[in-house]
Amino acid sequence: MTLDAHDAVTDADLDGSPDEMHVYASPVSGEPLLLPGDSGAPVPPSAPPFSPARANVVLVALAVAAFLFVTNEIAPMGLLPSMAVDLGRSEAQLGMAVTVFAVAVMFATLPLALLTTRMVRRWVLVGALVIFTAGAFLAAIADTYAALLFSRALTGVAHAVFWAVVVPAAAGMFPLARRGRSVARLLLGPASAGVVGLPAATYLAQQTHWHMPFWVLTGGGALLAVLVAVLMPSFRTEQGSMVRGEFPSMRKFIRVMAVTGLMTAAMQLTWTFFAPYYTEVTGFADGTVSILLFVGGFTGVVTTWMVARFLDRWPVKAVVLGLTLMLVMWTGLSLGGQFKPVAVAMIALQGISWSILVISVMNWALRHSPWTVDIGNATYATLFNAGNVVGSRVGAVMLGAWGARWLPVASWLMIAVALVLVLTMPRVRKPHSPK
Repeated sequence: MTLDAHDAVTDADLDGSPDEMHVYASPVSGEPLLLPGDSGAPVPPSAPPFSPARANVVLVALAVAAFLFVTNEIAPMGLLPSMAVDLGRSEAQLGMAVTVFAVAVMFATLPLALLTTRMVRRWVLVGALVIFTAGAFLAAIADTYAALLFSRALTGVAHAVFWAVVVPAAAGMFPLARRGRSVARLLLGPASAGVVGLPAATYLAQQTHWHMPFWVLTGGGALLAVLVAVLMPSFRTEQGSMVRGEFPSMRKFIRVMAVTGLMTAAMQLTWTFFAPYYTEVTGFADGTVSILLFVGGFTGVVTTWMVARFLDRWPVKAVVLGLTLMLVMWTGLSLGGQFKPVAVAMIALQGISWSILVISVMNWALRHSPWTVDIGNATYATLFNAGNVVGSRVGAVMLGAWGARWLPVASWLMIAVALVLVLTMPRVRKPHSPK
């Protein structure tokens, strides 16, 4: 059997080395293609055994589910004041609701991914939605501080399971050549949470009670659990179009994880303290912060939609582009953050660059996963959340010691290191077609 260059490689910027490169391709002779060193397990088919129409419907349902998960994650940003008054706690104490959630996600993601790796993807996702629904319901009826924290921990566990599974599961329903596009379209859901979900939850709480957004999340989670159970095909990881990355390499994957931790730490170091920076350094009024955040969220959603068509063709160049734009953004804030037009332009650029980075680095991690893609994705999610925790803590220390003005400088340094790691990744030339 022969393989032409297009089947073997989809990007001229492949960053593996010849001894590490494993190529998945469609069988053309009726025989399954085995990977070097495999124990006889066939490579997954390049096209999954269910209809594209069904896969697209499920992808929409999973994107809506992702929207709900991220809306629940960030909802306290708008609900803390009313929660604090109702529960008789300070806003600083209610901030523990965010910390408990983040810690649950960080420590539960990889163990739960390992525990569920051989289970049918549909039922793992349904289970995550059921746990999410239970956690949202507990938040909706919580009348004590302890009950609220427990509900946040429970939805944190659901969040960990969902994000450990949903990306490779969604990509596994589509041919390998459409993996990047399917991932980008899935991520339209969480990208929309900051633009639609958070403002809607905040407004609903202001008009009624802080419990009401969690009632909506409870209903949405229950409905989507039923839809996914009914509509999603039943397959395990090894039965989808993705089992391992096309170019599995532990050495390359570790480098991707380093880039992941640096980029998320850089973002959280400054963006966690978005309000202090834009009020103290730039001079905006407190009431304009939500409008400014909307600008970045809107450009992020648009970018997520547009980048889908290019990700499969230029997976590595997309990472370089995202990091380069992020470096420009931090440069602009470091040198001109005191000028309002510059600061607003950098918010828009943040939405663009961050959206490109989140999608492209996740896609890059899947390409090099040395294990099954769900374990690789869970490892990525763990490093992503670890970067969030480290970045926010470092930013808090810097804010107290030197003020908000120096935050973008530290973020610039982290992104610069990440860009160097990508640009120095060993690469191979695209193979020529056999004659």
